[in-house]
Amino acid sequence: MIEWNKRAKKMDTVCSNRRVWFTRCGRYRVDESIIPYGNRKDHNGNYMGYPPIYRALIKRETGWDILSEHRKRKTAVAAVEYYDENGCLPPKKTKVVKAIKRQKAKRKARKEKK
Repeated sequence: MIEWNKRAKKMDTVCSNRRVWFTRCGRYRVDESIIPYGNRKDHNGNYMGYPPIYRALIKRETGWDILSEHRKRKTAVAAVEYYDENGCLPPKKTKVVKAIKRQKAKRKARKEKK
C-alpha cells in the first residue's frame, strides 16, 4: 500500500491552478489541474473554465510521465496503486476502484483456503 502525503502542494501558473499530492517515496504523484479559461459560461456570461482533471504520474529518468487521466482524485490514486502492485495499468473500460476491491477479495479468499 502506498502512503500519500495528506496535504497538497499548490503550483499556480498563468494558465492553470494546480494541486499536487505526492507519495512518501516520491515515485508517484497525482495532479489536479484546473484551467480557469475555457468555453463554459455561467448564467451571468462569465467564463467558468474547464472541469478539473486529475492525472496519475510516475517519475522516470527523463521526468514525469502521465499514466492516466481521470475526473476524480480517488480513481487517479487507485490507478497509481494498481500500477504499483501489478506493474501495468488496469484494462480499458475497467473501473479501477472496483478492480482493486476484487483483487483484495481474491487474496482474502486464498488466505482463508490455506
